[in-house]
Amino acid sequence: MAKILLAWEAGAFLGHEMLVTAAAVLLRGAGHDVVVRAPADTPINDPARRAGLRWAGMPAIDDGGAPSTGVPWESRATTLWNFGFHSAEVLESRFRAWDAALHQEQPDVAVLQAAPYAQLAARVAGVPSVEFGIGFDVPPRRAPFPPFRNAETFDPSTAMRFEHAILERLRRTLGPAADRPLHALVSGDRRLAVSVPELDHYDGADDPSREFLGPLPVVEWSEARPAWQRGRPRVLAYVRAPLLDAPAHVRAVGALRGDAVVVCLGADADTVALARKLGVRLHTKPVSFGDLLPGADIVVSHGGGLMSEAVIRGRPCLAIPTHYEQFMTASTLKRRGLGAMLNPREPALYERALRHVLAHPELRHNAAAVALRHRTTADHAGPAFVAAVEATIEENR
Repeated sequence: MAKILLAWEAGAFLGHEMLVTAAAVLLRGAGHDVVVRAPADTPINDPARRAGLRWAGMPAIDDGGAPSTGVPWESRATTLWNFGFHSAEVLESRFRAWDAALHQEQPDVAVLQAAPYAQLAARVAGVPSVEFGIGFDVPPRRAPFPPFRNAETFDPSTAMRFEHAILERLRRTLGPAADRPLHALVSGDRRLAVSVPELDHYDGADDPSREFLGPLPVVEWSEARPAWQRGRPRVLAYVRAPLLDAPAHVRAVGALRGDAVVVCLGADADTVALARKLGVRLHTKPVSFGDLLPGADIVVSHGGGLMSEAVIRGRPCLAIPTHYEQFMTASTLKRRGLGAMLNPREPALYERALRHVLAHPELRHNAAAVALRHRTTADHAGPAFVAAVEATIEENR
């Protein structure tokens, strides 16, 4: 049995929390002592509690707001800048908090999801690390980091100067430990993309350090386990009410007159009432949808990790992206003919987009081909993840 610390830092967003929880449940099930270090004020969730996980929060630290990066593209380096790496003072505070946590927990390995400060502390403390996440979270390990937005404006020499500016701030905290490229400081010893190459945000990037395992098993987020009840089409949707026109979405789904399960976080009482009237089963909190995915005719989401879970089961998708990494996933999904992309600000097109995906056999054929290529992924991704973490521990003993 090993002592394993899991962490994420990128805000109290449910996608990060669900991914870390899935990883923690897998490792706890393999017999390891697991502690989750969560962002401040993020309470333990039900799956973590049922699995007997230890859960502790990290102190909140105000980054004061980052000034402009001064470059016209975005990359992992610019996201670090905006996450506090612009300030030597913020770096010092957050690094010290994680250094204290590592010395308190004494883990054999740190398993990190979007957790750059924890990675810095692990690097300095000599704690081996496993970095994991969807493709966006595990970018190619290069100097400079490749762009993911406005790539046409990218200039490598300017990018290197920008990364050197970050390194200057790191040196004030880390000293000689920062005398290496930025990617070497903030990337894990082992790098696991819990997605599939077909939906990689950095499509075509050559980096053998990125291991694509496939999506981790779906967390049984609640005791509610909806099942398909009526005829077709079967629509499975996971969306957030503030990010789209929720009533229009419910009306579009209801117009299909099939069977629909919609998880719509933040939906108000009027939207819930509308769904009930139209026969759409709407949930305002996460539910366990592992039983639903294999039988869905279409999977709707904003473009996060659920897309990978859908396509390895041969399910065509409709992506409604709102953040840029979701737009990257949606663009790749569309380019590979695995589904369609919809602007959330165009509610008049919601129903048409759903019918478009449902009516095109080519999309179903392409999704089925992906499922065939990954026919063992759904069953093997979890054990492969555990094996990779355990191998990292053994290699460092």
